[in-house]
Amino acid sequence: MFDNNKKIDFGWQFLRYYSVARLIIALLLFLLPFIAKSQSGLYDQDLYTTAAISYVILASLLLFLSFVEHQFHIQAYTQPFTDILLLSLLAYAGQTDSAGYIVLMALVAIFALLLVRNRLGMLYGIFVSIGLVLIYRFREGSFDQTFYSEVSLQIAGILVVTLLGNILARRLTYYEEETAEQQRSIAHMHRLNSQIIEKMNRGIIVVDEQHRIRHINQTAWYGLGLPDTPIGKPLAAITDDLDYQLKRAFRSSHEGLPFRATNTGPQLLPRFVSLNANNMTLILLDNYSDVIKKAQQLKLASLGQLTASIAHEIRNPLSAINQSIQLLLESASENEQDQQLMEIIERQSKRINEIIDNIQKVSKRKPPERQVLLLDRFLPSFINEYQQGLQEKAVITTEGVAPGLKVAFDQSQLKQVLSNLFDNALKYSFLNTNKYQLHLTAGRDPLSGDLFLDVIDEGSGVSLEEKDKIFEPFYTTNHNGTGLGLYISKELCDANQARLDCIPVAFGGACFRISFDTTSFSIDSELAEQLAELEDEESSQAADTRLHEDRRR
Repeated sequence: MFDNNKKIDFGWQFLRYYSVARLIIALLLFLLPFIAKSQSGLYDQDLYTTAAISYVILASLLLFLSFVEHQFHIQAYTQPFTDILLLSLLAYAGQTDSAGYIVLMALVAIFALLLVRNRLGMLYGIFVSIGLVLIYRFREGSFDQTFYSEVSLQIAGILVVTLLGNILARRLTYYEEETAEQQRSIAHMHRLNSQIIEKMNRGIIVVDEQHRIRHINQTAWYGLGLPDTPIGKPLAAITDDLDYQLKRAFRSSHEGLPFRATNTGPQLLPRFVSLNANNMTLILLDNYSDVIKKAQQLKLASLGQLTASIAHEIRNPLSAINQSIQLLLESASENEQDQQLMEIIERQSKRINEIIDNIQKVSKRKPPERQVLLLDRFLPSFINEYQQGLQEKAVITTEGVAPGLKVAFDQSQLKQVLSNLFDNALKYSFLNTNKYQLHLTAGRDPLSGDLFLDVIDEGSGVSLEEKDKIFEPFYTTNHNGTGLGLYISKELCDANQARLDCIPVAFGGACFRISFDTTSFSIDSELAEQLAELEDEESSQAADTRLHEDRRR
């Protein structure tokens, strides 16, 4: 059904037009006798002048009230009745030929029907007919046959016009309801389409022929690194790579090359679709990292199944080879070349066994049991535990790990991730500086607000070509490595709703950043409960500390 508030809005608009027309007609009725110099032809000049002035004043007042928009129904019903009354007075006091006044009164009745939009509007036609009878009665003083014929025809015409106006008003109401219903449906579909576009996992950007952004959905906004107010900005100001590919797109539908908008952002695969309307271009952004990740997971799942089925058959010969090599190494062989060959066999056997173990860990990975960890407590404990297992002394420094930094992560899996990162950092630091050293720093990302932990080494760094490959399974630059350490670490971070990225370092070396998702504290009830317990414990410890200090004073 048609919204009643919308009806009233239309009514106020129509009432204002009607009030303007009333004021113009009132001014004309007042000025015409003076302009045409026909005051002498008026039936009652004083009454006509008084009624005309009153009509102008009243029309001005009613026009003001139509803009105030107060009590629509009262104004809609009373204003036409006032017009009929004053026009009847002017018709009585005006010229002998009152046909013009009668036409105006009939128009008022029609306008009233269009204004009130119900059957009560027919009463205005009756009021006009009564006014017509009274005009002739008081001006002529008596009724004759001519009067009856003339007045009857005029009354019949007024009633017929009023009836037709009523039918027209009902038709207009019906069409307005249909139009409003269609507008609501279109608006609803527009909102629904906007919500679908905003919630899509695929990024959507619309740019004009000057490559200015006209629309961007939430997925694309996140993928491009949360740019500040991107609407209306040139695409090149947000991402040079995407703008360059758009300029080189030569077909109406063209797939681009994978790129990253930010150092820690996902790898995106663009597709350019030309929109014929307004020379716009639609850019679709797919998360290429997810595509690669799914392919890698399928690959490793298949490899894990194969490894599980043949692990026993492979490990038995490997065990025999290792035992034989150990016996040969223990024997007093003076041939240095034989010793080197046996050491190579031993290392490679251990490497094969390690690859089998890692693949089985990936394929049989358990879901994480996340818990709230305080970094200022967890890191010193883990560093001490890690250094105890090292054969060489390593220098591990920390910075920015302020008290109270809380993250949600499976403790054993975080230890495994840090162990892999520490192993790599110490190894490449030693290769570059001949020292086992690494640096830890923590903080909060200014854009997302998430906590991060950086593991920075003193190595030669990671090249741009290797940056997107180091997290792929079996990719390694070390001949003795398995190529699964960083992949497993990234998978464990993803499972804990964290993110592992390699970011550039200005002063050299490599930096691996773990970005922790802190929104889980408000979503996961179990984590929220753990967080509340930790906060209570911290408050209690702070109170005990203050009490102890007060006693010392």
